[in-house]
Amino acid sequence: MQQMKENPSRVLILGAGRGGSSLLDILIHEPLVTIVGVADKYSDTPAMRLARECGITTYTDAETAIKACKPCTAFNLTHDHVLDATAVNLLGPGSVIGGLEAKLMWKIVTRLKTIENELRFEASHDPLTGIYNRRHAMQTLRKDIGQSMRYHFAYSLAMLDLDHFKSVNDQHGHIAGDTVLKSVVDTICSSMRDVDTMGRWGGEEFMILLPHTTKEHAMIAVKNWLARVNSKPVVLPDGVAISVSFSAGVAQFSPCDGPASIETSVEHLIHLADEHMYQAKKAGRHCVVGGDAGGQQGGD
Repeated sequence: MQQMKENPSRVLILGAGRGGSSLLDILIHEPLVTIVGVADKYSDTPAMRLARECGITTYTDAETAIKACKPCTAFNLTHDHVLDATAVNLLGPGSVIGGLEAKLMWKIVTRLKTIENELRFEASHDPLTGIYNRRHAMQTLRKDIGQSMRYHFAYSLAMLDLDHFKSVNDQHGHIAGDTVLKSVVDTICSSMRDVDTMGRWGGEEFMILLPHTTKEHAMIAVKNWLARVNSKPVVLPDGVAISVSFSAGVAQFSPCDGPASIETSVEHLIHLADEHMYQAKKAGRHCVVGGDAGGQQGGD
């Protein structure tokens, strides 16, 4: 016997402040609900803008919204008890969630949204340094390479590995090592462009994604970061200052090199940057080596 599909409940949100914004953000993805309108006396609140972006009708008068939308349920998040009574008169008993119920709903929704944001952050960020983790950095790299292929702009990748990091852990302990990692990330991120992305590749190794950047300009940027990191010793709580440097490899993806899949291009770019980083290590560390698909290289 074929099951009958349940028709989505028509919902109207009254009040587009923090509560209305949180509720809209969650209900907009709920298949059991169709949001038929959002009402607020201020037309430029975040929730009103989001509603318009999603094709939901907005109103600046609540009573007009109730009459026009004829919802199954109206969420009154304005804390206006008179509006509760007006909505009940227009829609009937049991059709309005307001007063204490609305306050509890707002708290529940806000808490769920906070938990959702925390889980999303934990899934995509490195817990120690706060930058993207390896998985999310790779997702971003794949997306960027796809954009570079489509729109034919230069794209560079830098792989960084801290020099003699094991000795920091051995001599000063892992807490000191963590302090060094966070300090290096903070120093580099403070001078990155908004379009650049830094991710933790693993241990003391990092990757930096540089869209719309040639190998030459990427080399300049990475050398600048190296100078900044090296000029800023990390001072531990006991007063010990640790000088830090890194070895880096830079590689450029050229979208005109020939047809290749995104995955193949990503793997090749990482391989080149990683190879150049090891060349920097062999050259004595504390330097940057760069190249592209053609094998051209430059040193510090």
